[in-house]
Amino acid sequence: MANVSLKELRQFKHRVNPEERQGAYGYYFIRPLSLYVTYIALRLGLTANQVTVLQTLVGLAGATFLAFPSTAMAITGIFLLQFGFVLDNVDGEVARFRRQVSITGKFLDTIGHELVIPSMYFALGVSTYFRLGHFETIILGFLVGLFSLRLDIATMYHEAAQFIETKLDQAYSYYSALQFGEAPKLYRRKNEPSAIRMLYAAFAYPAVMNIITVLLLIDMFLPPFNLIGYRISLTYIFLVSYGILVPLRRVFTIWKLAKGREVERKYLSLLDLLKHQNKAVSTQAERQSVR
Repeated sequence: MANVSLKELRQFKHRVNPEERQGAYGYYFIRPLSLYVTYIALRLGLTANQVTVLQTLVGLAGATFLAFPSTAMAITGIFLLQFGFVLDNVDGEVARFRRQVSITGKFLDTIGHELVIPSMYFALGVSTYFRLGHFETIILGFLVGLFSLRLDIATMYHEAAQFIETKLDQAYSYYSALQFGEAPKLYRRKNEPSAIRMLYAAFAYPAVMNIITVLLLIDMFLPPFNLIGYRISLTYIFLVSYGILVPLRRVFTIWKLAKGREVERKYLSLLDLLKHQNKAVSTQAERQSVR
């Protein structure tokens, strides 16, 4: 496996998921770049879970640097966060290439995002405080980070469904055709067009990381401006906007899940999926034993 070639890896990557989309930036820049980092990871003998842990450490380091007000520190933080996004692609590519897809890997990936993303928001609030002297930016950064956490248990079933789907069909097409009576699909394909999903993407990783990157770079060249005698910047406007919208969105999501009993329905759907999978495995084993 250590002798894998770039040509072989490129062909495998396209064959496994040729329709993968992460937006123009992710598809045309990050995805091609991750191919070479995946190549290095495979040559070094790194496992998918080791890459996931490395991704988390790089992301946390990036958030730490982002908290400092100096330009050099901010640029370093931005670079590390962006490289963490590259590694977020690499761990999946290594897992698929080496057939190391696992629940542990899903767990580590989810935990990593739940650590890095809130830290990024809080660090932005701290650095904006040092630049402008407004203490509310620290509070706003903390609130955005707190409410960016996926607090509902439905997330666990979502991750489980992704894992099961990946194991059942590497082309990611199996589950998109499944329905369970009146229950909703447990997992929607990321590529499905939806105005709501496009709106939500502005509040989700990696889009929000890229928004922060652009705003920080602009603020490095443009000085803060006065609004009715109050010094503000683009990052300040971002923190105020997200400090209001993200908590409202999270509260609405939890209310909607509770009202529609989504957790219960998704749990039952997951059990149904597992039952069908076990039945299929048993049938295949019986056929092989008859032969």
